[in-house]
Order: sequence, then structure tokens, then C-alpha cells
Amino acid sequence: MKKQDAIERIEYELTTFIRRAAYKDSSENKIGNLERATYLLLRELDEFGPARVKALAESFKLDISTLSRQAAALEEKGLIVRSSDPADGRVSLFSITELGKQKLKKDKRMRLERYQSMLKEWTGEEKELFGTLLNRLNEAFID
Repeated sequence: MKKQDAIERIEYELTTFIRRAAYKDSSENKIGNLERATYLLLRELDEFGPARVKALAESFKLDISTLSRQAAALEEKGLIVRSSDPADGRVSLFSITELGKQKLKKDKRMRLERYQSMLKEWTGEEKELFGTLLNRLNEAFID
């Protein structure tokens, strides 16, 4: 590959990474059993607790109808449960169920094992820096 400027290299590497991650997610080498959208929604509810549909939609940068459809499917599978918001009974809150926590824990462990294997040659400092930089990039996407 010819010499590139830093931004061009970042763009190319991210595009390649996203493509490879999407391929892995749909191949027989997929990590875990949960779909990416399910995994992310369960992680959000597990980490931050019950949330309104609107808050979840904003967090994932989705429209409310898309998030509502995803939540309804997870509710049907028993992975999340809907309840009334004590602050405003007209509004629903979604919470992760025990079944959802179990499935999330299993998938998270599998994902962490995969990343540990992929990054086994990296130093602790490199992993910390990479995590920090990925966080900054994710934040820049929503600014």
C-alpha cells in the first residue's frame, strides 16, 4: 500500500475493520449467540439500569420506532421486561431480566475471550491506549 496521510489511513483501517467485524458477525465464526443489536441493548440495560425507550433510542442514535421494535422482540424472548416508570406512569421502562443477564454474561465472556486472543501480543499499555482512542472516536461520532 502506498504511503498515506494519517486521516486517510484511519478511514481505510476503520472501513476495513467494520467490514471484517460485520463479516465475522454473520459467519460461522460469529462470537456468541446474541445479535449485535441485542447484545448492545442488553449491555446498556445491565450497565446503566432501567431505561425509557426514548433514552435508549438516543443512546444508540436510532429512531424510537426502530428501538421499540427491537425491545418488543427482546421482551417476547424474555430477555427484557417492560414496567411503568414510577416518575411518570404513562411512560414505560425497560429492564434486563435474569434470563437476559445470563445470556449476556455468556456472550460477553465469549467476546472478551476472542478479543484477549486477538490482542494477546499487545502490551497492557497498548490495549489501554487503544481503548482510550476508540472511546474518543465513538464520542466524536455523536458530537
